This record gives sequence, C-alpha cells and structure tokens, in this order.
Amino acid sequence: MSTQLLEGRGWSVRPWEPGDEDRDALGGGRRGLLVEVRLHGARFGAVQAAVSEIEGLARRHQAGMWVVDAALIEHELSVDRRTVLHAHHRCPDTGAGSPERSDFKGRLFAWRTLFGLVTSVRIVKQDGRPSVEAVAERLTHGALTRRPYDSENLQLRIPAGLEGRSPEEPPAESPWPAALLLSAYFLSAVTCGYMTAVTESLLALVPIVIACTLGWPVGLKVFPHHESRPWSVPLAVGSLFVGALMVIGMQVPDIVASTPSVETVVWAAVTVVLIPPVSYGLRYAFVHSWFSRNANWAVPALVPALGLTLPWFGSLMHTVYLRRAFGFPSEAVPVSVYWTYAASLVPVGAAAVGAVVVLALAGWARHFHLIRVRGMERVGLALMTLFVVGMTLVTGLAVAQIDASKARVTAASSGNPAPYYGIQGTFVCVKPLSKDIAVFNGPLVSTRPLLTFGPSGDRIWLWDPRRGKPLSVRLEDVTVTEKTSRTCS
Repeated sequence: MSTQLLEGRGWSVRPWEPGDEDRDALGGGRRGLLVEVRLHGARFGAVQAAVSEIEGLARRHQAGMWVVDAALIEHELSVDRRTVLHAHHRCPDTGAGSPERSDFKGRLFAWRTLFGLVTSVRIVKQDGRPSVEAVAERLTHGALTRRPYDSENLQLRIPAGLEGRSPEEPPAESPWPAALLLSAYFLSAVTCGYMTAVTESLLALVPIVIACTLGWPVGLKVFPHHESRPWSVPLAVGSLFVGALMVIGMQVPDIVASTPSVETVVWAAVTVVLIPPVSYGLRYAFVHSWFSRNANWAVPALVPALGLTLPWFGSLMHTVYLRRAFGFPSEAVPVSVYWTYAASLVPVGAAAVGAVVVLALAGWARHFHLIRVRGMERVGLALMTLFVVGMTLVTGLAVAQIDASKARVTAASSGNPAPYYGIQGTFVCVKPLSKDIAVFNGPLVSTRPLLTFGPSGDRIWLWDPRRGKPLSVRLEDVTVTEKTSRTCS
C-alpha cells in the first residue's frame, strides 16, 4: 500500500536493504523504501517540504510509514547541457565583382548565419561544448546517422544562445543578484539620459561617458560572451539597450514639464527595482502549476469573461460619476460602449497590479517551499478572482467619486468640468417656448447658465449650480443655446 501511495504521486520508489547497523532504525517486521520526492524550487526548505509531503500523505491515508533520513539531491533538469549546431549552405560566390562587395556580402552572410536567419539543412545536438571542427569532421566521415555531409558546401555554426554547458562547470548561480545588478544598470542608464537632457553645459558629457561605460557590462548580462561568439555581439547588444534607455530618460523632462519631486524619483526608482523580482515571482508562481497545465483553456476562457465584465465596470463608474456629482441617472447621458471599456481600464489595471504583486509573493513563497498545501492552486484561483473583482469595484468606485467631487467643484464655480471617458459637460442657456411646460424637479431658470451633458432621446438633463439639483425637460419645449456670457438674457 505504501509503495502504491508513493508511486501514485509520481515519485521514484525503490526497496532499501539496510546494513546491520541500520536495522535497528527500522525495527522488526518493517521494510525500508528509497523515495525520491521531486520538488521544483530553491534548495532552502526543500528537505523539510519533502518530509512534510510524505508525512502528510501517511496521515491522510493512515499508512504506517515515516521518514528515517532525508537528504537533498539536486538535478539540473532545467539546464540543457547540449550544444545545438546548425549546418547552413556556405556563402554563395559573389562572382567577379569588387573585392569590397564580396567581403561585405560574406560578412553579411556570416552575421545572418550567426543569428540563425538562414535556412538550416541539418541540426546536430552534442553534449557539452564540442569543437565545431571536430563535429564537422565526424559528420564528413558518416558519423551519427550515416547521412552524407558535404563539408565543402555546408558550414557548421553554433547560433547565438545555443551553446551547451560543460559538465565541469559549477552550477548556475541564483538569478537574484544578477537581476538586481541589471536593474541598477537600467536605472543608471535612464538617469544618465535625464541628466543629459537637463544639463546645458559641457557637463552633459559626463552622463554620456558614464552611459558609454555601461554598454559592455549590460551586454554581458543580457547576452553572455562565449568563445564561439565575437566580443562585438554583447557590446552591440549592451549599447542598444543603454541607448534606448537613455532616449527614454531624455524624454522624461518633456513629460513632467518640470523638475520631478523627490517622491516621484523615489517611486520611479522603486518601480524599476521591483520589476525583476516581481517577474521572477510570477514565473515561480506559474511554472509547473495548475495554471500552466490548464492554460490552453483557462486563457481563452478569460476573453469572453473580460468582454462582458469590462463594460459593466465602465458603466458603473459612469453611473457613480453622474449621480455623485450632479444627481443624473445613468440613462441621462448616452455613452458609447467603447468609452465604457476605456473607463474600466483604470480600476482593472489597478486590480491587475495588485494581483501581480500578490502572485509574485506567492511565487517566491512557493519557490522556497513555504506553500505546500494540496489543492492550493484551485483555492488560490478562486481567492484571486474574488480579489481582482473586489479590487476593481473598490478602485472604480473610489476613482469615480474623486472625479465626481472635482467635477462638481468646477461646475459650482461656473466652469466646464474636465472630460470624463466620453462625456463632456458644458454650460448652456435654456429658454422655454411657453409658460406651461413640464419640468422635472423644477422650476426652470432661464436667466443663468445650466450645465448639461447633451440630450438623451427626447429629453435633456440640466444641473443648476446655484440650487445644486438636477432638472429635466423635453427638448420640444425649450430652446438650448451655447453660453456666451455669465448670464442668459
């Protein structure tokens, strides 16, 4: 029974024959098993998590088994130690053209071959980092699949990023320090671009020189250098990254139109620094999880769900805005469905950011084996759904009420409120066509401007800033003209 329970979890189980000195650890009438509990994550907490898995399984099924000894065994399953070699046709003969043109065409073809942008006629995978010449010689002599290989017309190359790892190499280091260092490089490049833009003297050369020195270390982090790759590749990649970030930094003064406050700089720095750990946390949360195994149907299922809920959230924000600020019903102002989608992006985006942070924290906890509860993925999915919906409602209502308060204050001082996702309030002069007209929540004042958001069907809703109340009349009973002065004659 114990063997079946353990193998049912996908673990490797083998009988254990203890020596004379280990028989007392088992006791009479019992047998030992070697169980390989397979976990994904960090070393920290892995042994304790494995013991908890087995003991929890024994408690649930009331099995008489316990752990005598637990040790960490590391398998680098995520590391592919094989080198991938691609065979391409050699650069075609350039003919009797000029030597400069021939050399340029050959160099261009070599770069295309390096990045795998030419047709591959053969792909060979070898352990470690074999010599390209040695592999080509073996293929020429009919090694591996005995397929013919013409070394004169075919060229064997290792595309960028497909070098294998040598078994003698030490295990890969944790990505956390590299991610923090790369974030510091990126933030420094943006800062150099900003300082270049705001400095008007020759001192602007200082951040430019500092940015130039960042090209090589950034390139080595993004695109590590190997013997089979020219040194110019990481330098070019690093310069491209640093240059793009400097351009972004140079646009910052134009965006803020003034010197940013200390709080703005601090928030921007914190955001840039948090991007790598949040990204790694999301990866740890989704890899080898329920979501990764069911993403083929879970992701498409989100499309109709968002298509139905986003306009509802947007309509709710429009309703809160109109009722909170001016007491208008939601049907008083017709709004295009596209603007309801646009209005919902603010609360949905805020909820998504909160969900991303929570998932990143859960991913790090899962990476360090702090969360080891069966069925946690399904429970977490339900809780996360409630969290996103609740955050969207709370954020949407709060944002709509804040915008409504600002619009009411502006309208009370006879100013047109700012546009709000497809609706624009303006002051107009309203004249009744006769003395006896039906006015909802009247009387209708024709001597001062009234605020309106446009007609709705055969009626128009108005707001009197002096009374602070809404009123409504039929369009056929009044004439509506644009306000040209403080009063309506």
